[in-house]
Amino acid sequence: MLNVLVVDDDHLVRTGFITMMPWSRHGLRVVGDVGNGEKALSFLRNNPVDLLITDLAMPIMSGIELMRQAKQQLPRLHMVVLTFHHEFEYAQEAIRLGALDYITKVELEEDRMDEVLRRIAIRIAEDEQVSAAAIPAADDFYEGPVYSVRSGSAETGKKELQLLKERWCSFDWMVDDERFAALMEEMSVRRLTPERIEMLFEAAVPQWERILPELRPYMETDGLHTWRQWTEWLEGLRLAVSELTRTLPYSSEVLNCIVKAQDYIRNHLEEELQMPQIARMVGMSRSYFSRCFHDISGFTCNDYIRDLRIERAKTLLRQSDKSISWVAVQSGYPNVKYFAKVFRSATGLLPSVYRQNGAGHK
Repeated sequence: MLNVLVVDDDHLVRTGFITMMPWSRHGLRVVGDVGNGEKALSFLRNNPVDLLITDLAMPIMSGIELMRQAKQQLPRLHMVVLTFHHEFEYAQEAIRLGALDYITKVELEEDRMDEVLRRIAIRIAEDEQVSAAAIPAADDFYEGPVYSVRSGSAETGKKELQLLKERWCSFDWMVDDERFAALMEEMSVRRLTPERIEMLFEAAVPQWERILPELRPYMETDGLHTWRQWTEWLEGLRLAVSELTRTLPYSSEVLNCIVKAQDYIRNHLEEELQMPQIARMVGMSRSYFSRCFHDISGFTCNDYIRDLRIERAKTLLRQSDKSISWVAVQSGYPNVKYFAKVFRSATGLLPSVYRQNGAGHK
């Protein structure tokens, strides 16, 4: 069993997370939970811990600073981030600091708990394998070209794997033939075990689903073992994207710009979002961006932002006991009265009423 420490300043989130997850089924057990980074460091100094799961936005000491100090004191400590979608950029920084993965709090639904812990267990095993600089033997492989790290050092190999994972987590390769060919070529010069390939794409799937939720029916990975099977799956995803967009009179470059805009919106919902600035960010004029966004997504940009904010607010109301004004700010509405008006218009309920019986009004 691996010992787990959970750190989150929200007691209800922390308690619910610990209570609901099937830890022992995946070789894990929670040995402690604390509400801030300083308490976490104290616990780590006095107790054996193999896996640190930490929130990012906490008082006294941020999760990022906790990770920095914890890694200095315990270089072999495994770390996972517990975060909201809008903290995605910080989660990326956490991964650069050595986090194996990040769990979004909206993932914590009963039917996904096994999936989340299984993913973490795979990545712990992967991390330990890379740290040991283990090069798999040929008979470890399934049919077809599967790959391993060729680096001369464990640290270099780990960084190469991380960069490869980040490239697959992007969406460009789905709409750009040259980028897809380049990624496939890169895979062909590495030798990753089937377990590493599975780890890589399990990290990428949630990113792709956030960018284009319509792809969710195509994301099933059970039964994929050989590289030939993974290749067919990847080509199937590209075909699905093509089918979803084939009736649109736009190039892959335009589609990629809209996808990037959607991804930016999803990761910055709590900030002020204005269409002209988003259009400028992806290098398009306001009018052309507006038309393309509507044609490709089926929504106006403003409606897309509003719907995502309302969905976030509903999630926060169900999963947190924090104030309505806090939920409003986290959902991108600093004016709580305006938030209540928009929320009621979208759901038929005031936020406070939705919180009381929101589970039945998703």
